[in-house]
Amino acid sequence: LSLPCALQVLECHDMREWNDCALEIVSRRLQSKSREKRRLALRGLVALSQDPSLAEGIRSLTQSLMELLQDADGEVVTLILSVFLNELQDRATLISSPTALQLAEALRPLFDNDNSHVQLLSICLFREVMELVMDKGKKPLKMHVRQSLLPLFFHCHDE
Repeated sequence: LSLPCALQVLECHDMREWNDCALEIVSRRLQSKSREKRRLALRGLVALSQDPSLAEGIRSLTQSLMELLQDADGEVVTLILSVFLNELQDRATLISSPTALQLAEALRPLFDNDNSHVQLLSICLFREVMELVMDKGKKPLKMHVRQSLLPLFFHCHDE
């Protein structure tokens, strides 16, 4: 982070407040036009996403992160996918049907990404999302899952 950002974090007096400050700074940097600032913010967010106490704050960034999934920069996409995977691992988090559908739709084009790491992470995240979607929300996802099975089969066969 830049010096002004570091000073903002240092001004926070306790850890809970520091977490909120860090997430606020990351949120602003995600909107930056500078690719390097976005990358730096995402690297920080990957580290923060490993702390279960920050799950709610990171969830508030979901929409911004999903919009950035369309970025042409493979590193940016890899970092975003890592944040989502960290958020879902080892947690009893259920995903609402609308969020699951939106995320599944955003992940589908990534199955064909030139970067094999992005492909792998997107497939892993897709699987996690399908397992954690709330039971009552599974019906709307059936069609999308069916449409995704053939490309997934081809990717598994290719590998």
